[in-house]
Amino acid sequence: MTRLLIATYNYEAGGYRDGTFNMRPLQQTFAALDVPPAIILFCEAKHYRRNQHEGLRLAEKALTEVHHAPYTGLLGTSQHGPIPPAIFYNANLVTHLAWPGDDPHDPDVFPDKRNVGRFRVNTTGAEFGAWVAHFNSRSGSARLEETKLLDRYGNDPLPFIGGGDLNSTASGGHLPQRDWHAANHHIRTHKGKRIDDGTPEGHWEADTDALDHLIGRWDPISNRRLDGAGYHAIAELAWLANPDFVIAPTIIDKPGEGGPDLIDYLLVNNAMRPHVIPSSYQVHIPDGPPYPSDHHLVTATIDL
Repeated sequence: MTRLLIATYNYEAGGYRDGTFNMRPLQQTFAALDVPPAIILFCEAKHYRRNQHEGLRLAEKALTEVHHAPYTGLLGTSQHGPIPPAIFYNANLVTHLAWPGDDPHDPDVFPDKRNVGRFRVNTTGAEFGAWVAHFNSRSGSARLEETKLLDRYGNDPLPFIGGGDLNSTASGGHLPQRDWHAANHHIRTHKGKRIDDGTPEGHWEADTDALDHLIGRWDPISNRRLDGAGYHAIAELAWLANPDFVIAPTIIDKPGEGGPDLIDYLLVNNAMRPHVIPSSYQVHIPDGPPYPSDHHLVTATIDL
C-alpha cells in the first residue's frame, strides 16, 4: 500500500482581491508540509473560472512550485456564487478518473454527483472517491439538506474521503466549543440554534444537525456516535485512538464569535476507515497574526 497525505484548506477568497490573485499566502501555508499532499480539498476558489480559469492555473502553479510536484486543479460548482470548491491532485501520486466539471448549469450532472471525483493510486492501482464541500454559512437547515446529497457515499463499497469547510461542528463535548454567551447575533443565528428551556431568553447551542447526519450524534453515556450515514471524522478517530489528543479549532479567533470552532473536516466512509492513520491528523496553526487565511490547513494520511 501507499501512504497518501490528504489536505483540506479554505484559502480566504482564493487569494482574490481587487481583480488580482495573490498566491503567496497559499504557498506559505503549504510550505509548512514535509510531504506533498496527494489530494487537496480546497474551498473558496473565488473567480477561478474567469479568464480561461486564470485563478485555477495560478493556484496549480503555486502548489507545483512549493512542492516540486505536478498539481492539477479540478474546479467544482457552488450554489452560493462564483466561489466554488475545487480538488487539486498530485499527478505523481494519483490519477484522476472522473470529475463532473465546473458548469453549474450542466443538465447532465445530478446534484449528488457535483464536486465528487474518482481517483486511482499510481503505485497500487487502488481506486477511491473524493468529494469537496463548502456548506451554506447562514443556515443550519440548508447545511442539513446539503449533507443529504453526500450521505449516499457513506456506505458506498468504494473507499471515500471528503471534506472542506462544512460551516458547522458536530455534537460531543470533546470537540472545540464556542462560548454562546459571547457570540453575537450573527454567529448565533448562522451557526447555532435557540433552545427553549422554559425561560424567556432560552439558550443557544451549536447547530450540529448537518454533521451529525453524516457521522451520527454523540451519546455521552456510551461515548460513541449513534445512527449517522456511515461517515467518520478523522479528527475524532485521532481522539479515540489517543484520548489525550486535543482536537484543535480550524478557524482563527475573531471578535464576537465566541471563540474559534472546528468547522473544517476530513471525513471518511466505512470502506475508507481501515485505511486511515489516526495519529497523522493535524491542524496546522501558523504563527500570526497576520494569518494566510481565516481557516487553518488540516491534513491526515491514508494508506491505500
